Amino acid sequence: MNSTTRTFEVNMPARLAGASSDWPEMASGIVFFILAALVAATFQDYGISWDEMVQNTYGKKLLEYYASGFRDLSAFNYSNLYLYGGFFDLVAALINHVSPFGEYETRHLLGGLVFLTGLFGAWRLADLLAGSRAALIALVCLASTPVLYGHGFINPKDSPLAWLHVWVLYFGCRILARPEQPSFATLAGFSVSLGLALGTRVIAVEFLALLAGVLVIYISQQTAKAENVTTFARQTWRIVRPLALATLAALPIMVALWPWSAQGPQNIIQALEIFSRFGWRPLVLWGGELLPSGKLPADYLTQLLLFKLPEYALVGIVLALAFAVAAARRERWALLGQSHARQYGYVALSAIAPVVGFIVMRPVVYNGLRHFLFIVPPLVILSAIGLDKTLTFAAARRNSYAIIVGTFLTLGVGLQVARMVQLHPYEHVGYNALIGGIAGAETRYELDYWGTSLGEASRGLVTFARKNHLENPSVFVCGDQESAAYFLPKDFKITDQLWQADFYIGINDPPCRYRFDEPKRAIYEVRREGVPLSYVIDLRPPAIVPALSSRN
Repeated sequence: MNSTTRTFEVNMPARLAGASSDWPEMASGIVFFILAALVAATFQDYGISWDEMVQNTYGKKLLEYYASGFRDLSAFNYSNLYLYGGFFDLVAALINHVSPFGEYETRHLLGGLVFLTGLFGAWRLADLLAGSRAALIALVCLASTPVLYGHGFINPKDSPLAWLHVWVLYFGCRILARPEQPSFATLAGFSVSLGLALGTRVIAVEFLALLAGVLVIYISQQTAKAENVTTFARQTWRIVRPLALATLAALPIMVALWPWSAQGPQNIIQALEIFSRFGWRPLVLWGGELLPSGKLPADYLTQLLLFKLPEYALVGIVLALAFAVAAARRERWALLGQSHARQYGYVALSAIAPVVGFIVMRPVVYNGLRHFLFIVPPLVILSAIGLDKTLTFAAARRNSYAIIVGTFLTLGVGLQVARMVQLHPYEHVGYNALIGGIAGAETRYELDYWGTSLGEASRGLVTFARKNHLENPSVFVCGDQESAAYFLPKDFKITDQLWQADFYIGINDPPCRYRFDEPKRAIYEVRREGVPLSYVIDLRPPAIVPALSSRN
C-alpha cells in the first residue's frame, strides 16, 4: 500500500483500517474463488449474441491465414471484420481445436476467463492506487456490475477491450510512478497489454494518447528550468524513451493479432477513419422513440451510465469526486507534482475523455454502452476508492459512522447480486432502480438487443414441439438466425419467409416488437423481472390451443 493511503489510516481501529491486517487479501482470494466457480458452473448457460457467428468465422479465417503460410487472405475481405483485431477470436479458434465443449460454449468459457483476468488487473490497479481494502471493494463492485458481468461471456470485442484497458491503466500507472526509470517488468507488461488491446480494437490508441498527455504535464514540470534547447531535449527524451520503446514493442503483438494492419501503411488510419463515420446506422430505441444511431442526443452516454451502473457505484463516483476536489483545494498546484496525482489523473481521464469525445464528435453508436464498455471499469474502480476513503473518513470520526457506510455498501452489493441472479444469464440487460429496472426500461430503451435469449426460446419451442409430436416444423427468426438455429434440432427448418413459418421466434426489441399488429398465441416466453425478453408465437391455424410455457 502506498504512503498516501497510509496517512488516512492513522489512529484507526485495525479491523477498519484495511492496511493493518491481511483480511482484505484473504477476502479477495475468497471472492476470486467464488467467481471462478461461477464461471465454471454457468458459462454454458449463455445464448449466442448477434456478432458471435461472424466473429467465430473471422477467428477461423485468421487461423487459416497462418496455417496456410500467409497465403489464405480471406480474412482481409470478410465483411468488415478486417477492421478489427482478432485477439479473442484467434485464441478461441485455437482453443476450439482441443476443447471438449461446443464452439460457442468454448468462446463463452474463454470470455469468462478474460473477465476473471481483467478483474485481477482491476484488483491490482485499485491496490496500487489506494490499498488492499479499496482493491477488495473494487473487486466486489466490478463483479456485481451487471453490464460488465453479462458482457464478459457474450461480447467478443468490447468486453476483452474493457479488461485489457484495465491492464494498460495498471502498467501505465506504474510507469507514471517512475517515468524515467520504470522496471523492465512494468514496460513488458505495458507492451503486452497495449499490443493485445490494439489487437482487439484500434480505438485502444486512445489509451496510449491519454498516458502521453499525462506525461506531457510531467515533462513540462521537469524541464521548466532547462537552460537551453539541448538540455530540454535530453531531459524530455529521458522521460519519453521508456514509453516509446514499450510502444514499439507492442506493435508486433498488434500485427500478429491484426495482420491486416500491416498490409499497408495507411490501414490503421483507414480503420480509425471508418469507425469515426461508421456506415451502418441502425435505429436505436431511445426514450421511447426510434432515433438514427448517428443522431443520438449528447447525453446518450451519461444517461446510460446513470441507468446501468449500480446505485452504490453512482454514490461512490460522487464521493470520489468530492475527495478529489478536497485534495485539489488542499494541495493546489503542488498536487501536479505528486506521482499518485498523475496516476489518478490517468485513470480519471480514461473514463471521462471518451464521454467528452462522444459529446463533441457524436459518432455512430448503438446497442447501449457496448461501444464504450471500456470506460466502465475505471469508473467503478474510482467509485470503489471513493467508498473506501469514505469508510476511512467515517471511521476516523466515529466507529458507528464507518459501520453505517459499510452496511450501505454491503446492502447495495447484496441487492445487485440478487438482481443478477434473477437476470441470469441475461445480466447485460440490467437497469438500476433509477429507471425502475428493466420493467421501467422496456418500452424506452434497448433490452436484449443481441438476442442471447433466443437460445432459451428455441429450447422452449423444441420442448413444445416434442410434447405435441410435431414433425419438421418451420421457424421464422426475428433476430440473428444463428442465435436460434444453434439450439434447434436438424428437423427444424429455418425460413426467411414469415408466411411459410409454423412458429415465430423473436426478441422483445425493435423492430421485432412491432412485427405483429395484434397479439398472437405465445407458447413460450423468456421473462426476467416480469418482462419478456424473447418469445415463441404459434403461427399455425388455431386448431389446437397450446399451453403457455414460460420461465421467470
